[in-house]
Amino acid sequence: MKSLMKNLTFSAVAATLLLAGGAAKAQPVAQTPLAQPAQTSGSVNPSRSSACGFLANGAAQVLQVNEDFASVNIAVSGSNGLTLFIEGPNGFTECHTTGSTGSFNVPGLLNRGSYAFYVGNANSSVPTSYTLTISQN
Repeated sequence: MKSLMKNLTFSAVAATLLLAGGAAKAQPVAQTPLAQPAQTSGSVNPSRSSACGFLANGAAQVLQVNEDFASVNIAVSGSNGLTLFIEGPNGFTECHTTGSTGSFNVPGLLNRGSYAFYVGNANSSVPTSYTLTISQN
């Protein structure tokens, strides 16, 4: 009986670890200076309501800026109503939306620190396809 309980406990722990590991999605991390543009694409199911529409729970891309200032260009294309929410150091936040065009391209000057880029949809929590490209000038 002890052996059976030990096996059941081990199986429950293993299943819990397997499920937890499967639920966690690693975020791609790019570091400046960028030798090549950091590009990520896919589809998200935005569900987290915010001032920037409905956002995915996890960041589509994380950028670690290692210089005091990095001049970057951020390009996004995808579904109509796509939004991009950027969260950075010292309370920095920025929201961009594609509207009906499905794309935008913005230059930016980022300070040293870590920036998370969240993809979402301005209108509702519908599946949203995207391509996000960050290049350094």
